[in-house]
Amino acid sequence: MSEIIWSPEAKDIFDKITGNLPQFHRAIAQKLVKQSAEDIALGKNKPCVEEDDLIEAFFKEVPPAFKEMMKKLLTKLDIDYSQFMGH
Repeated sequence: MSEIIWSPEAKDIFDKITGNLPQFHRAIAQKLVKQSAEDIALGKNKPCVEEDDLIEAFFKEVPPAFKEMMKKLLTKLDIDYSQFMGH
């Protein structure tokens, strides 16, 4: 299977979010969320991972207990996740 590319915006957001996570969570997120975002993009027949795929993946993979923390982090980073919450 060919590796899917990432849009510069999605890669930047991924790095910003994971860079703000504690080390233990960062390692897990980098693996799980990266794979999930790529799977979501491929499922939509997209040529690359875009911002909406990434945000969807974070909310899919983050345990329910951490969803509010995730929302606060996205807000702190000036990332408007609300437009992607209709899923």
